Amino acid sequence: MKQLLSALSCIFIFLSAVTAQDFPTFGYVTAEEIALKECAFDKEAAAVVLLDEAVVNHDNGSMITYRHVRIKILKESGIELANIEIPYYRKDNLETVDRIEAKVINTDNNGQVEITDVEKKSVYKKEKNQYWNNMVFAFPRVKVGSIIEYQYRKLSDNYNFLSDWQFHNYLPVVKSAFTLYIPPRLEFTYQVQKVDDYPVIIKNKPEDASVYFEMNNLPGLDNESYMDARKDYLQKISFQLSGINDRMGFQKQNTTWKMVINDFLSLSVFGTQLRKNLSGVSEFIDEVKKLGSDEAKLKAVYDYVRTNMNWNGFNSRYAGDGVKDAWNKKTGSNGEINLILINLLREAGLDADPLLVSERWHGAVKTNYPFIDQFNTVYAYVELNGKKYYLDATDKINPAAIIPKDILNTTALWVNRKNGGLVTITNNNLIFSEYIHTLAVIDVAGNATGETTVKSEGYARVEKLAALKKYGEEKFVTTYMKNDDFKTDSFKITNKETDSLPAEQEFKFSGKLKTSGDYLFFPMNNFTGFYQNPFVGDKRFSDINFGYARKITTYTSVKLPPNYVTETLPPPVRMTTPDKDIFYSRTLNYDKENHIVECLYTIEFKKSRYEYFEYNVLQQVYKKMFDYLKEPLVLKKK
Repeated sequence: MKQLLSALSCIFIFLSAVTAQDFPTFGYVTAEEIALKECAFDKEAAAVVLLDEAVVNHDNGSMITYRHVRIKILKESGIELANIEIPYYRKDNLETVDRIEAKVINTDNNGQVEITDVEKKSVYKKEKNQYWNNMVFAFPRVKVGSIIEYQYRKLSDNYNFLSDWQFHNYLPVVKSAFTLYIPPRLEFTYQVQKVDDYPVIIKNKPEDASVYFEMNNLPGLDNESYMDARKDYLQKISFQLSGINDRMGFQKQNTTWKMVINDFLSLSVFGTQLRKNLSGVSEFIDEVKKLGSDEAKLKAVYDYVRTNMNWNGFNSRYAGDGVKDAWNKKTGSNGEINLILINLLREAGLDADPLLVSERWHGAVKTNYPFIDQFNTVYAYVELNGKKYYLDATDKINPAAIIPKDILNTTALWVNRKNGGLVTITNNNLIFSEYIHTLAVIDVAGNATGETTVKSEGYARVEKLAALKKYGEEKFVTTYMKNDDFKTDSFKITNKETDSLPAEQEFKFSGKLKTSGDYLFFPMNNFTGFYQNPFVGDKRFSDINFGYARKITTYTSVKLPPNYVTETLPPPVRMTTPDKDIFYSRTLNYDKENHIVECLYTIEFKKSRYEYFEYNVLQQVYKKMFDYLKEPLVLKKK
């Protein structure tokens, strides 16, 4: 997909103010829109956005956004779109939403158009959290064939709230348009991310200090297995303030990565927060300084912050309420917590710096221009004895020595005035590694019982312990020990507290084998997680990102009942790709003396990321591998 993305950029500056326009088409639908039965360029869509347009204007430094949306419901599953939520930032009254109007357009049995207004009393405010509210309403009388339409105004305290404009998302869009009026004395840079197949209309209008963008007939983007951030594949525009013309003359703003670093270090909610004395830590720091190695000091401080601080669920690049306030409350955003971590690492005598990151779900960083909004939070960065540490103290599972998987294979910005710059975060050594050992016994009635031990190392250990903490033991077992043929019980896990040891999961299982006449079928693919092929679609639009390299090895020993014998064992298999980045092998052996069948599987992915055009090769390998994994051990009654 990256090869298909093209960037268009421009810088513009105007000195005049303008008056916002209304949406003259609100409430007026065409005969073609009423008659529409399906989206011509996305025929499976449950609904289609007929029109999505916005105008962003200004008034005495404030930003005013006018938005107009019209959607046609095409299938029953699209009716849920009639529930609307408009988010806005509520803290300190920095944003408000008003002037909400909404209509639903239907046709009766005689083909007459009926328009129903959403009553004002049906629109209400819903508090989401301490930072965000939603304005909420639902359209009445919505059915297949309905057109729902709404418009509103959002008032924002400043242009920091100028977000990306996404021309489409899950739903296909017939027309998407965005107009930005430039405030006096300001300069913005924009970048359009789009696929070459879809043209974009861009009109710079110096006469009224505006720039207009439009795209048409864009299909919806569905979720795909192992997909990177959706925003990496959407057609969109990104904006950033790049200059101010004030009494001191024209001043460039964040047009280079070095300028971004210097700006962050001068901010009261970022750089100033790195020089704070936190209360009640002096005794702990004195003890840390006595430790024998810098690695031990780093681990002690990292664990101390993880133990004492709780993440409130908010992502931020800054310490909006200050690190002292967050430390005293023992809760804060990930930005506040990790800036606290950097403070304490420095007090312990370690050279720690902030690292602006974009976690995988947030999207890839494009390095051609320093757009700040590409980063969603900040981590702590330390280099000791040639080893780089990337620390997120909101994660209570990930050890200090393991790069968090959310930033693996991403680009980050090292915020250091002298040495800082862009860094690429990779790890070619640590992988997702599991060894699954199963001992099974089949009785004369075809019942199978057994015990399994799973040893999870590296990223497998981190993933399993994080899931156990998040879901609890019962849901963890049903998710990770899932097997349609057997029930599991007596689960226990050891080595949870020792980072250097594999997380060892032990459990028992039992079940009745499938039969056909004189035949029993024992499934050999047990507890690997490889049960359903995720790559069955004919086409792929996004890159495939597994997150890390993986290796799964399974050994299964099956004690056969005395009244059954093996038919021909499945033959040995060795399969790999032309680049040898995927390897699969299967070996079976019959121990005649003990009447035992042994099976060894190895599944190895040496590469963690595949681009969309490699999908066909990956799909073929997966199909063959799953065909082999589905082959059972066949036993015949004597």
